[in-house]
Amino acid sequence: MKLVLLHGRSQQDRDEVELKQEWIAALNEGLKKSKLSLDLSEEDIIFPYYGKMLMKLINDRDSFQENVVKKGSGGIDPEFAHFCADFLGTVAANAGITDQRIAELSELDVTEKGPQNWPWVLAILRAIDSESDFAQATLWAITNDVFHYLRNPVIRKNIDDFVAKSLPKEGEKCVWVGHSLGSVITYNILSKYKIKNIKEIITIGSPLGMKVIKRNLESPLLNPPCSVSGWYNAFDKKDAVSLFPLESPYFTTDPTITNYNKVLNGTSNKHGIEGYLNDKEVALRIYNAITK
Repeated sequence: MKLVLLHGRSQQDRDEVELKQEWIAALNEGLKKSKLSLDLSEEDIIFPYYGKMLMKLINDRDSFQENVVKKGSGGIDPEFAHFCADFLGTVAANAGITDQRIAELSELDVTEKGPQNWPWVLAILRAIDSESDFAQATLWAITNDVFHYLRNPVIRKNIDDFVAKSLPKEGEKCVWVGHSLGSVITYNILSKYKIKNIKEIITIGSPLGMKVIKRNLESPLLNPPCSVSGWYNAFDKKDAVSLFPLESPYFTTDPTITNYNKVLNGTSNKHGIEGYLNDKEVALRIYNAITK
């Protein structure tokens, strides 16, 4: 049995070995709460580190994208502005931040709301920073990485192909854990590549239930035809990025996905990977998927 751990956004400045060890340490901490330990060798834990590749592709995109991006007001790509307005607006709503509050904090008028007005988009970002646990830099990194992965087919294919090549050989079963953007990549890969040796999919801190994410996935939504034991999705109800459970009306598949919403993520923004993997129930689910 193999364990695949797929990281999320903005990890391009991290050391691959160090990051993998942090994931393993957090999972072991969660397992200790059930007096269990992970009986897997280093080689049995696959950690497809795509962080640096993603950032290089984003930085170099002008060299391979088919059309030169037309800039809107303020030199901002209108497509990017629309995505940011949708994504950040959803996060703000999840965090209980109203348009009126955004206007108050930014000294803008609610009538100025909209992706065409870049100052309003920035105002949403600042309001989330002020009124929630998400720092501007963290949330901006999530928004930027998710946009470029979803909307640029060259970036998406390169990342998907790289991760797919890291998977166990046919005949070797594995449990797949995807966090944040890693859960979106997980869905795309397991739907597109029709990989058959996945025993269970486990997503944590997943934004797949967001409308702005779903609009950029192939339709209709499908439960990837590779999972033997099922798909388990865990989230903290205070994590504004993954607040929507993967169930109707947010993310409907057949068979249905098992959702667990009682994670108490102890990281500063409720979205950090350590706070998910060291949750007793999440760690136990991963353990049972591997051993049973």
